Amino acid sequence: MFESSIRRWLLLSIAFFIAPAIQAEPLTLDVAWNIAAQNNPDLKRLIANQSIPAGEFQDASGPLYYNPTVNLEARTRRIAQTGASDPYRGEYGIGVSQTFEIAGQQGFRRQAAEESKTAISQDIAEEYRVLHAQLEEQFITVLAVQKRIEVEKRILKLIEQNTSLSRKRVSAGEDSLLDGNLAIVDAERARNQLISLNEQLLRARTQLAATLQLNANDFPEVTGQLTPNQTQYTLQDLFNKLDSRPGIQALTSKEASARSRLELQKSMRYPDLTVSLINTTEASLAGSDNISSIGVSLPLPIFRRNAAGVGRAAAELTQSEINRTSGTRNAKATIEAAWLRRENIKDRVRRLDSEVYPRLEENLTLSRKAFENGEIGLPQLLIVQRQVVDAQRDIIDAQKELRLVQIELEYISGWLSPIAATDQN
Repeated sequence: MFESSIRRWLLLSIAFFIAPAIQAEPLTLDVAWNIAAQNNPDLKRLIANQSIPAGEFQDASGPLYYNPTVNLEARTRRIAQTGASDPYRGEYGIGVSQTFEIAGQQGFRRQAAEESKTAISQDIAEEYRVLHAQLEEQFITVLAVQKRIEVEKRILKLIEQNTSLSRKRVSAGEDSLLDGNLAIVDAERARNQLISLNEQLLRARTQLAATLQLNANDFPEVTGQLTPNQTQYTLQDLFNKLDSRPGIQALTSKEASARSRLELQKSMRYPDLTVSLINTTEASLAGSDNISSIGVSLPLPIFRRNAAGVGRAAAELTQSEINRTSGTRNAKATIEAAWLRRENIKDRVRRLDSEVYPRLEENLTLSRKAFENGEIGLPQLLIVQRQVVDAQRDIIDAQKELRLVQIELEYISGWLSPIAATDQN
């Protein structure tokens, strides 16, 4: 059994120390955020898509949507003239034509392009927020597991001290063999718990490394406070802030763009007016005649009235309205539910910090002294130690849940954290 304990402890040591050795300097949340913002591929792809609405806006910003058309022509005319030495004459013509939109299409097109440009800017800002929330959640998960490991290591150290003292007492006949076995079993349980926690830590660090786009063998260690910062906002403040959230603003801009595109498709049922200016030279018996003319053409919208374009634009507008309405409604419901969870967790953290944990720490100190003086047995001491471990585990888990629900609240409502606000400015 003793050799088995040594093997388990060796495996634990390898699992625990291999990851921190790779990352020499622990990451703070600020540093981790800067790395993620620079390396995230989804964010890079979205930023690259800015060129699409930017190009549409540039095309729509011109004085006229259609380019002028230049026509050049050359002809050879054979003059029917008796006795002429050379009956062939050259004729030339040049003309320019311009198509004009007469139903306000240009204005609708510009509005649609401008709203699309605004929408993708808001989508990028929202992607920053999504990345920040995801990163902070993963960061807090790693930090919570690290703190859990610190607690387990502390208790394991106490258990090992108790085990050593128990062996001496068993050898002296002061404690029973049962007490000695309880100490060994409790130490093994603590080591197994540490191994399990290190597996969780490795998985959490792997997810964080993927978000940071680190190398395959880089498993970042983090440092920071698990307890969330004090906030001053109320539930109504979060509701009021929702309209300024980039994701909601993007939906609003997409709806406005869809509405402008619908008006554009409706206006395209009206024909475009084309004006032409032409200057030609024509050969005659007496010489060359110069002719200037102006032409106007207007298609008759009899058979095709752009019904397909209007139908697609109307469907797009309806979908945009549904997306904005449902997105806002779902966000409000999520905020309210998260707020209630936050209040419950805050009360739980307060009670654990002020009522439970201090008394258990006091009991642990008194129990250790009583055990060393032979006033209580090992089973009673082990019970107190496990109560302390469970209480610290509950505190860490509650602090983690409180931090995660605050991240959710601030993300869904659009309440920018200092890191995200600084990075978007």
